[in-house]
Amino acid sequence: MTTLVAIAALLPVPKPGMTTIATAVVDPSVTGYATFQSHNQKIVANRNGILLAYVKTRNEAYTAQNWRLVRSLDGGRTFDTVYEATHATNPPVLETDRSGNLFLGRVDFTSGDAFVYRFDASSGYSNPSVTRIPLGAAGKYCMLLDERRNALYWFAHNGTFARLNLASQDLKTTALLKDGPDAALQYPSLSLAGDGTIHAAWTTVRHGKYLYWDIHHMLSPDGGLTWRTPSGDALIPPIVADQHGPTPRISLDDEFDSHTWLAGFMAKDARLHFLYLAQTTPPRQHYVRCDARTGRKELDTQPELRGREISLSGLDGFFAARALLPNSPLYCVMPWQGRIACLASDDNGTTWYDYAVSEGAFKPYAVGGCREITPDGDVIGAFTDTTGAFAGQDNALVFLRFRAGLSSAEVISMRHARGVATIRFGAHRGQPAQVRVRGADGRWSAWARFAAEAQIAVASRPTHGQLKSRLGIVSEPFALSQEVGRR
Repeated sequence: MTTLVAIAALLPVPKPGMTTIATAVVDPSVTGYATFQSHNQKIVANRNGILLAYVKTRNEAYTAQNWRLVRSLDGGRTFDTVYEATHATNPPVLETDRSGNLFLGRVDFTSGDAFVYRFDASSGYSNPSVTRIPLGAAGKYCMLLDERRNALYWFAHNGTFARLNLASQDLKTTALLKDGPDAALQYPSLSLAGDGTIHAAWTTVRHGKYLYWDIHHMLSPDGGLTWRTPSGDALIPPIVADQHGPTPRISLDDEFDSHTWLAGFMAKDARLHFLYLAQTTPPRQHYVRCDARTGRKELDTQPELRGREISLSGLDGFFAARALLPNSPLYCVMPWQGRIACLASDDNGTTWYDYAVSEGAFKPYAVGGCREITPDGDVIGAFTDTTGAFAGQDNALVFLRFRAGLSSAEVISMRHARGVATIRFGAHRGQPAQVRVRGADGRWSAWARFAAEAQIAVASRPTHGQLKSRLGIVSEPFALSQEVGRR
């Protein structure tokens, strides 16, 4: 059993507009590559707990990497190892279905194949079945579950795309991408839209040089059987991966000679959300939003992605959301001044505000997380704290968690007369839908509709208020005063 240490309260008490990211050490002694590839989903949650995959130890030849699958049954306070093995591999990628079954993908550099493990919830995640994807091994890879089609997709940086039918175990593979004149596929990403469209995005690498070259995307409307550009042009595999090919490019013309790295990618609300860093002089942190139906670039927020105080920048990070719930908040988690921080957006990326920050400071590497908010309403993730020696075992695997959907608002004024409290609110965040107050007698009022000037029936003078978001998440009580001012 691995026990979490120094954990903050898993149900944080938020300040107005800010909540606490709880962090806890899952394993105090791991390789610096424990969570390598932040774009991969290595942590998921279902009705049977939180599951996390990582690399415990490594050798220089990458032929003997000890990897583990661990599970928490108490919300992240403790983790037990449910499976471990040693292979020539990188950290596995995870997906889970609505029945709680777990799918784990890994590569094997020795055999050149990839492997998909199915852990059934009914068996307690023991004795997995394993499917081999011939020649599916590459150093960078991703996986995506499509429950609607009962399919699992595998995409590796050698250009291989595989579709596994989970019912029949039928496996189809294709050479999806090929090298371009300047660069080759390096870091692939997949995201599933609410209408069933698969969106693929990737970072390329310059031939013969350590230089991340450009960023592209395309889509498949039929589960990977055919591919096209967002504007509707058919694509015939193998497709040229760099700027000489037919796929739309996200990175800019003057960024070819600087590292451009796609950290986060998500399809949500008929939009594609990209997060990438261009290491120009000075560097540019891009948040890019495109129309998923046309590919038209709608927003390019740069050279930083910021709220009021928090400014996110780096090579690691992830988006999280209730992706299939229209107009739900979008969260972006990245390092910030040695901490882990989150910006949130209620308008699909048009504006961002400070949402959460960790209390502890770290030297974080490969910050990644679960794309979907957990059934309990949390954003979860993991990273490697490399405050120790990166190349050795003096690093820590750290779990992160914070509550999603919390609302906050400025209180401009409050008055109470004839059994009615009138509260004037200023700026608000987190989609508040209802408000209630607690009177001096300790009793809470009924929930009332949130408005710029809300009127709430309450017998005694209110001392505290509380907000409920559109998603039904209730904030911590906040103090009220009859004095005008910010709260």
